[in-house]
Amino acid sequence: MSFSYTELPVGGVEVSVDLRESTYDDEVVELFQKHGFLLFRDQNLTLEQQRRIIGKLGPILDDWTTVGYVSNTRVDGMLGDIDVSFHSDFIYTESPLLGISLHAIDVQYEATWTKFANGLAALKALPDDLRRRIAELESVNLYGYSSEAINGRQRLEGYPEDAPVANHPVIATDPITNLPVLYVTQQNTAALKGVEESESEELLAELYGYLYAPSNIYQHRWRNGDMVVWSNHAFQHARGGLTPGVTRTLQRVTITECQDSNMYRPPVPADRLPPQLRTA
Repeated sequence: MSFSYTELPVGGVEVSVDLRESTYDDEVVELFQKHGFLLFRDQNLTLEQQRRIIGKLGPILDDWTTVGYVSNTRVDGMLGDIDVSFHSDFIYTESPLLGISLHAIDVQYEATWTKFANGLAALKALPDDLRRRIAELESVNLYGYSSEAINGRQRLEGYPEDAPVANHPVIATDPITNLPVLYVTQQNTAALKGVEESESEELLAELYGYLYAPSNIYQHRWRNGDMVVWSNHAFQHARGGLTPGVTRTLQRVTITECQDSNMYRPPVPADRLPPQLRTA
């Protein structure tokens, strides 16, 4: 068994290793802490094997919201065929996930994709004056409650009073790499705290111009055996809607400092839950 890696064009590295073996676990952990984004090809991992390697990167919360499947065919899968705009998982809570792994176990060759926006590189690209303007600001982040918000943006207007809200620094420290990142998202950031609405909208639009510039986005087209692991603060993710009949099942294991599953239970409309998790 060998171990090697090459840099990806928009941040992170592609690693060549058999993750079923533990020989190079320490090297994988070191790469993740340095780059915040890892791509592995040609893996064949059970959920427990994926849990083993991801557990080396941080603590795992055993819950359907953090371990399971993103799928349009499995009855226990989440999200189905819908579009999902750029987001950071659980940014609307006090404890966003630390990192996420997705392992392709049943996909059609490069027929579906996930996009990743690099918050580390976006922050570095900001002009000095813009960076100074946002240096002490916080963002107001909401759960994507409406179906329109899932593939667009959640607004404050009409947002349920009992739904979660969390403020985070616009320039945050990524807990994986310990580097500063631009931490506002297309789907969940409703406003900049304490900033007049028009200025807030203007600033967010300018920041998104850097975050979602084509040169700052990596589009990963899935092949069976792929596994992508990323820092949830440093890299945001999005996907387009799936073509009916195109299978896409990804095995998901995440890491988080939060060990209270209630933190991740927003008032999800029943039709957005897998059937076995719906209540009458």
